[in-house]
Amino acid sequence: MQDKDKPLNEDIQYLNGQIDALTALVLAVAGSTMTKEAFRQEGNDRLTNLENTLLHSPVAESRLLAIAHMKEWLNHVTG
Repeated sequence: MQDKDKPLNEDIQYLNGQIDALTALVLAVAGSTMTKEAFRQEGNDRLTNLENTLLHSPVAESRLLAIAHMKEWLNHVTG
């Protein structure tokens, strides 16, 4: 149950729901526009570029971990 005084952006369950919904939409777009292989390659390229960019700036370790987990997920769903 949501605390009515807490903003939605501070509710981890709301944020997880947003991530799940965005993931479903990304897969829908990717599935209708490219092959799994093309999606995997393009996704991995973009995630690697993002990692490389963030490595040169002060970011939390958990942010880099999230990107690494997204790469694992991408390779799993397109494998």
